[in-house]
Amino acid sequence: MHLEPEFLAPTTIIDSEHPDITALAHALTGIHPPQTMRAIFAYVRDKISHPADTGSSTVTVKASETLHAGEGICHNQAALLVALYRAAGVPAALRYQEVETETGRTVLHGIATVWAPYLSETGGFVLVDPRYPESDHRHSGHEWQTRALNHPFERNLPMIHTDMLPVVVNALESATDAQELLRDLPGTLN
Repeated sequence: MHLEPEFLAPTTIIDSEHPDITALAHALTGIHPPQTMRAIFAYVRDKISHPADTGSSTVTVKASETLHAGEGICHNQAALLVALYRAAGVPAALRYQEVETETGRTVLHGIATVWAPYLSETGGFVLVDPRYPESDHRHSGHEWQTRALNHPFERNLPMIHTDMLPVVVNALESATDAQELLRDLPGTLN
């Protein structure tokens, strides 16, 4: 299968050429691609906290900002994951899920997809969601998909995005407090 070069290219938000991102990707690179993929995934899952868990007000936009802050909402965690994969030479992109909140409102949840024909049951992309660290009781115990979908309240959206959606970027750029941002996450792709 031919993959478009955008699956490896840096963007303004997924700044995979940032020196700190390339250095970390290099440090996490294993002998074989599956080792690299697991190490990068585990790093973001276990080292990048989420403001909903910490109560922090910190808002980040770019992947490098999320790395430096050590935290970010799901969209930031997914963008950092994609940036690290791309910096390691592994094609990756963003995906989104629609999630219904306790109040019945639908919001977009940011996840990633990585080209892993040697790990995928379908021989292609694998969905990865670093939201809950391995030590969190909400972690599903699965190596990659760290949270199981709860139907009918959550569903994967089919499109693969090589950069963060403008509606998400706008929400991040205009936010001054992560806790307020979490209460007003975008609910649609546009």
